[in-house]
Amino acid sequence: MLHSTHLRPVLFRPALLLLGLTLLLAHPGRAQQAPSAAMGQVSVQLTGKVVSSTGQPLAGAAIGVEGRKLISASANSEGTFLLTLPANEPVVLLVGFPAHEPQRVEIRSPLTEKNLLITLQSTGKQPSKALRARQKKYRRTGE
Repeated sequence: MLHSTHLRPVLFRPALLLLGLTLLLAHPGRAQQAPSAAMGQVSVQLTGKVVSSTGQPLAGAAIGVEGRKLISASANSEGTFLLTLPANEPVVLLVGFPAHEPQRVEIRSPLTEKNLLITLQSTGKQPSKALRARQKKYRRTGE
């Protein structure tokens, strides 16, 4: 004679499987992250500084990775930034700041690159009054 306690684990496993599949389908972003973690993809932190042609730090400069919307950073009040990149893949950084020419920076091996210095050339156009006020606030508060 079988006791009900012997049947419970057998019925419980399919319920867990169904719950797990439901969670994966409900959160596809998390499901896509799992294969890279399972494959042991190594990442590296890349640091750098964005300055103007006069050497002034460009607080709030935008730094992104071409083709990867989710990898981006913003330069702090000292113009420095930190990006987490895949270690074994070459990437192209897209760097921009108002009233400056945007720049593409090719990183062939993120493992060997340390402390980038990116200089943006001014376009000669003055940023709007509102933008200058925002930059001034960012330098003071970091927000």
